[in-house]
Amino acid sequence: MSYSRDNWTPRGIKELELEAQNAVRSMRNGLVVAGPGAGKTELLSQRACFLLETGTCPQPQRILALSFKRDAAHNLRERVKLRCGPVLAQRFESNTYASWAKGLLDRFRVTLPKNFRPTSDYTLDKSIGKPEHYRAQLLAVDQDTYKGLSHYEIKHLSHASLLAKYQRDVLNAPIQLLQSGEVANLTYAWWQTVLHHPDGSVLNFPMIEALVELLIRTNPSIRAMLRATYHYVFLDEFQDTTSTQYRILKAAFHDSAAVFTAVGDNKQSIMRWAGADIDVFDTFAREFDATWHRLTMNYRSAPWLVEIQGHLAKAIDPTSTTPKAADTGEDGRGECCILTFDHHVAEAAHVAQLIDGWVRTDNISPTEVCIIVRAKAADYTTALRSELFRLGLRSRVQDEIQDLLIEPVVVAVLDTFRLCAQRWNPQSWQRLIGLVLRLRGLCDVEENGYKARKVASEVNDFIIGLRPSLKIARSTEEIKELIYTIVDFFDAVTFCQGYEQYLQVDYFYDIIDQCAAILSEVRSQTTTWVQALDELTGVDIVPVMTIHKSKGLEYHSVVFIGLEDSYFLGYKKGKTSSKEEDSNFFVAFSRAKKRVVFTFSSLRPSENGFVQTQSRVLVSSLYSLLQEAGVPISKPTSNLHSVVVN
Repeated sequence: MSYSRDNWTPRGIKELELEAQNAVRSMRNGLVVAGPGAGKTELLSQRACFLLETGTCPQPQRILALSFKRDAAHNLRERVKLRCGPVLAQRFESNTYASWAKGLLDRFRVTLPKNFRPTSDYTLDKSIGKPEHYRAQLLAVDQDTYKGLSHYEIKHLSHASLLAKYQRDVLNAPIQLLQSGEVANLTYAWWQTVLHHPDGSVLNFPMIEALVELLIRTNPSIRAMLRATYHYVFLDEFQDTTSTQYRILKAAFHDSAAVFTAVGDNKQSIMRWAGADIDVFDTFAREFDATWHRLTMNYRSAPWLVEIQGHLAKAIDPTSTTPKAADTGEDGRGECCILTFDHHVAEAAHVAQLIDGWVRTDNISPTEVCIIVRAKAADYTTALRSELFRLGLRSRVQDEIQDLLIEPVVVAVLDTFRLCAQRWNPQSWQRLIGLVLRLRGLCDVEENGYKARKVASEVNDFIIGLRPSLKIARSTEEIKELIYTIVDFFDAVTFCQGYEQYLQVDYFYDIIDQCAAILSEVRSQTTTWVQALDELTGVDIVPVMTIHKSKGLEYHSVVFIGLEDSYFLGYKKGKTSSKEEDSNFFVAFSRAKKRVVFTFSSLRPSENGFVQTQSRVLVSSLYSLLQEAGVPISKPTSNLHSVVVN
């Protein structure tokens, strides 16, 4: 069914705030500034529905959505599918910048100038941009091939200088070659070393993005193809966009008919260390003549928590709008407190008992309680996780597997295993059937009813046939063989063609290897496959993660461990780093729907295990802001099962 622009209404929700409605219906480039809980994903999904259902984005035009994180891209893709159905959602492409750029490089690599053309079997190495790795690579470049820094000078460059040199010189080099006909000699020699290594090119994702910018600028036909394909472009978590990513967008779409919708929040800019452009909002507004839309509603948090967020937001950006809580507070205005302890062992015991009380007395699911730390979640939560285990609560550090679990091939494997082990699971069945129908071009179930029923019968027969093999599978190799059987059922070629990130087949099989290894590990620790799958997917498990991994997620209750100087060292490094630390704190606080607990321990083990005295001088401004907002600070003397309620 199609709708006119006038009679279209939001899908699956009651309403949008007025400024969000304006952004959804706009035919101009738009910049949506939306704070925590403002419904950024919902706004973009509603805009996709509006464009697709009203025919504003007609066949064969597509919508391109780009996010910084894989889970954000995944969540947006699923939300659009939920709101407008699988048929229209086929024309909605949700990718990360990295996977989209990689797809372009893999398809059009041969059109790059020879001196900046990677080999087809290039490998990915995330360590390339790290200062010491970069230093070692610079030292490996033959000094006779360039003029510039000597090995002695390279050895004595600071970490900060190396990082700046990498982000400034390396990632700008390909396009500088186009514009000026030359690049810094050392940088050019470095690129030639990593691109033309005898064992094949070695790249990371920022380098791929730099090459894609060169690709687009030197190939008018590719630029024309992109403009003909994507008439609407969504940019999620826009504050995390790097200078290179922005230049790709500008190279591909500036001065074209494409309409952009960029959504973000400068108060949540926590990726400056990774090259995020701190001026990207103003630059985009100026160069793309974008209309500003500022959202005020917070649909996530309880009223008091929203008030505190508003207080914190003004400290970060005095021009920010005051957020309003959609929650009326009928079931409570929210809870927040700071708890101080003499020792991390006492902290662990008390916090574990708090969480145990929330789960067993208040009937809050363990998955709705999140433990957040500034960094190194595994190292700094050992005592707390041990206490939780002693009380019968399982917890898990999410950082290592969060990205793996949303890989399309992993989702398909886990759904298949779940149906084999559990015999019936509606969500897994619907996802699996939907995947097979999409891969076979049969998304419109009503139009292809007979074929869809036939596919369902084939999937059911396949699962029945797979059950005996799964029952006895234990080792990584046995599980890998089952995964290959599943992939063969889907047709590996078709599957890889359906996802940009799998165009380089080595990456596809690397994900399969990782999936088999972790499935084998959890199966060895559990009695049944159902338990193993529950363990892997986090059923009834308290998640533990860093601030960066928590971004974009939400939980009933958040416990932030260690509001201490040693966790927020950025406050030592100047104004820019201090701003990023403010944003880190803001992101952590704003994950909570109903409750936030901060802790401080006078004694805490460092990364190397030695117990050290902690201070709160650097973070004193954070304590002041919280206390100005009415947040109490106390030192527990007994086993409390609740915190102070405002």
